[in-house]
Amino acid sequence: MAEPSIADGSFVWTLFPFGPPHRPELPGPARHIAYVLAQNTRQRPAQVLLAYTSSGPWRGASPAPPRGVIEFSAAEAKALRQRPFHIDLRCLAQVPLTSAWFPDLGQPDHGVVAVAGARLQARIQRAFDELVARNRHLIEMRGPR
Repeated sequence: MAEPSIADGSFVWTLFPFGPPHRPELPGPARHIAYVLAQNTRQRPAQVLLAYTSSGPWRGASPAPPRGVIEFSAAEAKALRQRPFHIDLRCLAQVPLTSAWFPDLGQPDHGVVAVAGARLQARIQRAFDELVARNRHLIEMRGPR
């Protein structure tokens, strides 16, 4: 039987690890959609690099989202089978591709809500590359070490 896989650029149901007071190396206590930035399929189980998403617009101190945060309008979100949300590329998790982290992995769709098209994937990757190049110290990594 082939191991399950989730495509890069997928928005997928996960148990994204929460930050304090929760332990960031353990699966989170609630189902949460995350964005698949990349995978290492040479490891067993495969390792998946996830970016945090949150419903609604950015709610920070500044009026504009900071570098690494991408907002999605109602129309953009609808195309991804979601309501308005944002991705925060400053909050990442590297987790194994197992049902402990992906609660719907055993389902036919593996919990994938939508897959970003090539242009959107490129937009997210550019924002991530810029964040890494200019503000790497702002990236918080969660997940097992």
